[in-house]
Amino acid sequence: MADPSKLHAMINARCPHCHEGRLFKYKWWNLLNFTQMHENCPHCDLRYEVEPGFFYGAMYISYAFTVGIMLFGGIIVFNFFNDPPAMGYVVPITIFSLVMVPFNFRTARVIFIHLFSGISYEQESINS
Repeated sequence: MADPSKLHAMINARCPHCHEGRLFKYKWWNLLNFTQMHENCPHCDLRYEVEPGFFYGAMYISYAFTVGIMLFGGIIVFNFFNDPPAMGYVVPITIFSLVMVPFNFRTARVIFIHLFSGISYEQESINS
């Protein structure tokens, strides 16, 4: 049985209800399919999209990650590359932001479903 920890379920992108079923159909490095989610949990059959358009809210979390990535990139470029001209910031930060899209997308959805869906963990009864 899976660890009942919410943090463990979030790190492993598992169902917020049973902490066992996977949220996504493919691994994050499958760049053509990293966005595809199961409609229902493969383990407990919970419908992931609580209401139509539910995951639009994850865009706010994704936006915050992107701002953080760009700020971090700007600080790195400024400190390690001696404050280059504007294109010295734009090119590496844009490339790094694009490389981070699969991580950003999936992490935002996992955080959103675990923290804002209202779905709570329910351990299955062992005494059957």
